[in-house]
Order: sequence, then structure tokens, then C-alpha cells
Amino acid sequence: MRNGMVSGVGQTIAGLRGEGRGWMILTIAFGWFLITGTMLALPALLPRIISEFSVSNATAGTAITLLWLVYGIAQFPAGLLTDRLGERKMLFWSMTIGVLVAMWFTFSSSFTVFLVACGLLGIVGGLFATPRITLLSQLYPDRIGTAIGAVMAAGNIGSAVLPIVVGFVATVLGWRLGFGTIIPLFLIAVIAVWFVIPGKTDAGDAAPDTPIREVITPLLQEVTSREVVLVTAGITLTFFTFQGLTAFLTTYLISMKGLDGGTAALLYGMMFAVAAIAQPIAGSIADYLGKRLILTLITGSYAVLLVVLVVTNSFVVVVPMVLLLGTQRGATPVATAYLIATLPEDIQGTGYGLLRSVFTSVSSSAAVIVGIFADADLFDAAFLFLAGISVIATLCYFLLPESELY
Repeated sequence: MRNGMVSGVGQTIAGLRGEGRGWMILTIAFGWFLITGTMLALPALLPRIISEFSVSNATAGTAITLLWLVYGIAQFPAGLLTDRLGERKMLFWSMTIGVLVAMWFTFSSSFTVFLVACGLLGIVGGLFATPRITLLSQLYPDRIGTAIGAVMAAGNIGSAVLPIVVGFVATVLGWRLGFGTIIPLFLIAVIAVWFVIPGKTDAGDAAPDTPIREVITPLLQEVTSREVVLVTAGITLTFFTFQGLTAFLTTYLISMKGLDGGTAALLYGMMFAVAAIAQPIAGSIADYLGKRLILTLITGSYAVLLVVLVVTNSFVVVVPMVLLLGTQRGATPVATAYLIATLPEDIQGTGYGLLRSVFTSVSSSAAVIVGIFADADLFDAAFLFLAGISVIATLCYFLLPESELY
């Protein structure tokens, strides 16, 4: 059994590296590492930014809201542009703007300037998110779940690493220079994208010249099919539960479970480490056993974990429950792979971008809703509410067709 597992892991790695694709997936993963890490470095620096610009917590919170809202809205136009310009150009311009945004943060002289930088960072993420998936679907048609899982795992690693690095530099040299450390990384990504991603991924002469208004009708027909509606609903609800959880998990552990701030923060970071491990594993297993089964198991288990976390006060039980909550991120690459396969290739970027705008924007409301529960002294009820949402997501995945689409 052990030899079989080792052999399977070796074959998976070989599958991702074969035919010259290894450097390409590393480049895509590095770009996603930078984007998610930079986005999640912002909340870590908010206390310093509040002090620097003398703004309230609510005002500072608008910066994070703006970031994720712009990120969600940008997905649809990014999909349209991907179908017309090609993946390499989109990834290149995303990383190029990323360099400028990191510089903008570094030289922010007022909160207004900082707020604009947050919005621009959302555009960087939006421009990168859609083409990375469509490019992976071209590179790994038979291992798409594994490939997406590996890239998303890189994002989770960035979420754990970059906030620590930027925060440490901010402590020693100030938050502006904390952002300054990211500038050379984005420059490396710009060079890597241009020289590693082949020019054949640019649309060029093959780019569609159909007016956008003539694309909308067939696009709406595709995105309203049963499979697409179910998987999109499942992704939206899954994103909602995780965003609601991550926004207040540390506060919940301190106020409801009696943990100190350091321990709560450590568990929060370790949960993302578990997520980084879970995503490629879930994607790889789903490629072999079927995506509906894995999606149902992951989201169903997540609901149970949330309920157990609420009803227990034992530190020995709380720790593994928090860590295992990170496995929920394993559903993302699996559901994304399913969703991409349902969309026709000629509108894949546009359709996926539109759907990403839907589930990213809608799920961003989770933090507000959980916050309302918390302000009403209903913190436990908030987490039970998230468990209920996860049950509905499980039902959406369970109702997907038995037969795979790829």
C-alpha cells in the first residue's frame, strides 16, 4: 500500500512536470502566491495604518472591503479580455500592475492614496485569477484538479508567509517598507511570465471578433444550465462559509473559547497550512475518484467540524477542529475544475470570469453578517449558521450529475 501511494505521488508530480510544463505551473503558482499573500498582508498591517493616518477601525475596514469588492467585480471583464488577448498577456499585465501597486503602497502619503492602492490591488488579483485557471485547463486537461489544487496551495502558503515577512519588516522599518519588500518579487514574476509562458497562449489572430453584445446571449444560456447553476451555488456558499469563518475565527477563539491572542493567531495560521496541503491532495484524489464524491465529503465534513467547534470548550478538541477546518479549501480546486469543464472553450474565460464575479462578490458579505451576529452576542449562533450554509452547499454538490463531464 505504501509503495503504491509513493508511486502515485511520483506519477502525479511527473504529470505536472512533463512536456515542459513544470516551469509554467511554477510561474503561475508564484504569481498567485504573491497576489494572495499581499492581499492578506493588508489586514495584518491595519493597526499600524490606523495609527499612521489616525482613522477609525470602520474607516480602515473600508479598505479591505474595497479590495475584495473590486477583486470580485474585475473577474468578468478579465474573462472577456482573456478570450480576446490570451492568457500570457493578461498574466503579464497583472504582474506589471502589481509592481506599480506595491510601489504605490510604499509611497502612500495619505489614507486616500492608500485606499486607491487597495482598489488597484483588487484589479491585480482580478486580472490574474481567471486566466490562471483557463491556462491550467489547457496545460493539464487530464489533471486539472491536481494542477488547480497545487496553484491554490501556493496561494495559501503566500497567505501564511507574506503577512509574516511584511509584518516583521513593518515592525523594524515601518509598514511602507514592509510593502517595499514585495516589489522585487513582483518584478521577478513579470520576467518569469513573459519568458516562461509561451506566446501561443496569446489569442492573436484567433481572438474572437464577435461584438460583446452577441456573446452575452449564448453566455447566459451556458451559465444557467443545471450543472453550472448547482456548482456555482455550491462554490458561492462554500466561499461564504470560509470567508465568514476566517474574518472572525481569531476573535471567536479568544472570546468564546478562552484562548489567548498568540495561541488563536497560531491556530489561524496553521489552518491555512492545512489548507495548502489539502488542496492539491483533494484535487488529485478527485481526478481519480470523481469530483462530486469529494465535494460532498469535504463540505459535509466541514459542517460537522463547525458544530463540534461550537459545542466543545476543551482545548484538546478545539485545536484539531480548527486545523481540520482548513480542509474545506480542498473543495475549491475540485469545484473549479468541474465548473471549467462545463463551459465551452470559446467562452471559457468570459463565462468563468462572470461566475467568479458572482461567487466572489456575493460571498464577501459573509464577514458583515457574522459581525452582526457577534455584535448581538450570538457568536455561537453565527458559526452554527455557517454550518447550515455548508449543509446547503453539500446538497448542491450532491445533486450534480453522476457522470463526469471530462
